[in-house]
Amino acid sequence: MTQKLYLLRHTEAEPWNPLGNDFSRSLSSNGIQHARLVSGWMFEKLLPPETVLCSPAKRTRETLAPILSNWPQLLASTDYQDSMYNAALNMLLTLAEDALGYSESLLLVGHNPGIAELLINVLQATQAANIESFGAGTLAVVEFPEKFNRQTRTGKLLHLVRKKDFSFN
Repeated sequence: MTQKLYLLRHTEAEPWNPLGNDFSRSLSSNGIQHARLVSGWMFEKLLPPETVLCSPAKRTRETLAPILSNWPQLLASTDYQDSMYNAALNMLLTLAEDALGYSESLLLVGHNPGIAELLINVLQATQAANIESFGAGTLAVVEFPEKFNRQTRTGKLLHLVRKKDFSFN
């Protein structure tokens, strides 16, 4: 039995404003377009995940929205986790371990640096060494040969989809 973990960092957000609220930042127009392109790629190339965990920040919810439009059945298995907002590695490992205890596939939509650190920490060491960046809107698809185990680095990177892989008008 294999399991899959989809990791998606939110797409480009409006610039941070020191007088604003980071949690409420929206996607930029490029971020909205990029989110649609990532969603379309996922719809064409992947099976829908069984479970979705998403940070409740506005930019992550907006990144997830086109995915839910393509796969409306995911609405029933989507949970907005307060603990995912700027979550550290240990929290993300705990959430992934819990969700993959009852699902064969999981989509996490979150923020850096946590999402990038999670990817590095679940991949086989040889693959992890080749990950240089995890920019806004990057999607990683990782497969585990057996049950997910946070203590082992058995994940195999199947796809790493970045903004540069899409054409913007």
